[in-house]
Amino acid sequence: MRPHPISSIRSAVGAGLSARGPRVGGLARAFILASLMGVPMCLAADTKAVDVERWIHPAFSASTLQLPGTFDQQTVVVLADGRLMTVPPKGNATVVSSDAGRTWSEPRPIRPETAPVVPTRGPLIRTRSGVLILLFQHITGEEARWDEVKRDWTPAFRSDLWVTRSHDDGKTWDEPQHPFAGVYGSITSAIQIRSGRVIVPVEVALQEPGRWGTYVFVSADDGLTWTRSNLIDLGGNGHHDGAIEAAVTELSDRRLMMLIRTSLDRFWEVYSDDHGYNWREWRPSRLDAGAAPGYIQRLASGRLVLVWNRLSREGAALSPKSSSSAAYYYGARGQRSELSISYSDDDAKNWTPPVVIVRQTKLSLSYPFVLERSPGELWIWTRYGSSPPVYLSLHEQDLVDRVKRAPPGSNPTVKTVQPNEIP
Repeated sequence: MRPHPISSIRSAVGAGLSARGPRVGGLARAFILASLMGVPMCLAADTKAVDVERWIHPAFSASTLQLPGTFDQQTVVVLADGRLMTVPPKGNATVVSSDAGRTWSEPRPIRPETAPVVPTRGPLIRTRSGVLILLFQHITGEEARWDEVKRDWTPAFRSDLWVTRSHDDGKTWDEPQHPFAGVYGSITSAIQIRSGRVIVPVEVALQEPGRWGTYVFVSADDGLTWTRSNLIDLGGNGHHDGAIEAAVTELSDRRLMMLIRTSLDRFWEVYSDDHGYNWREWRPSRLDAGAAPGYIQRLASGRLVLVWNRLSREGAALSPKSSSSAAYYYGARGQRSELSISYSDDDAKNWTPPVVIVRQTKLSLSYPFVLERSPGELWIWTRYGSSPPVYLSLHEQDLVDRVKRAPPGSNPTVKTVQPNEIP
């Protein structure tokens, strides 16, 4: 798909407003048309439309998927009959789609409106045996969660992690369980591995100094009981600092690998050789990355696909680190206006040169999610930042062909720091 200049967006919207069909408000129609063209028109704080120019790689097309609102941990699962299911942002319900995500059912409540309400935030998982597992947080005191003077979490900040399950595709749900005490944060990735175990990386608030670390929750019985791994702690001191928002995958030798978001100019990679119960091998990866999470997916073909925000936009020089803040004591750098994709044929030992799949002029493109709806058919969307989100469709072979055919110099890389240069 070619870039669409702002003038062409306005012309298309004008034509759409005069077309026959159901009456739709002008702003709503502008959103619909711009989204289909790959260029959204976003609402500013004063509710006026703001032009955002968006470029999408020609190997991608618009997906049929249009979620009923998004948040940074929203996931989609495929039910046994092929329908799609997700949990809308307002929570405490599931919705399903029978037409590849074009339209969604009325919400089906999960539980009575009593604490803990389901969910505040969390991923939905469907195991191979058909059990739905929903991990969610019950958050209180978030407005006063950080003490800037002490650079630590306030006693008022609570974010308890809960789990509930359904054995009948969401018609009924078990009473929620609270497996481990602690103050937990984002969950951006969750998988079921070949042994049947469910693997969920979860960030946890650590104190003195305040920062995030990561535990991995492991269940060998479809979410009925859980074991918590050793703590992964990379240090830091800030309410977004530390080891957070990990993406997890299983390698062909059955080891598990996580790519963890840091403020250190790159992902850190962490490995487990015992189904996620212990993580003993930690190191900075060769993948430069800004302060934003990536998403890694093993495809039916065996390839690994990674989508993420690189440290700098393609061809751009590294920007200086930001000054010390409540979020990052030593500052951080990165960008969220451009998403890249890469794949590996050898279990992440080597990755193809990153290819930019989408960029835009304003707002952010971040918190990607990858769903292989059928073998070789990839849906990629963003879960945070842009409004409306990016919804893209890609055939795996098109990605492989595009990368192989890329002429020398067509995908310049940023200057990256070496592991021994990391502060």
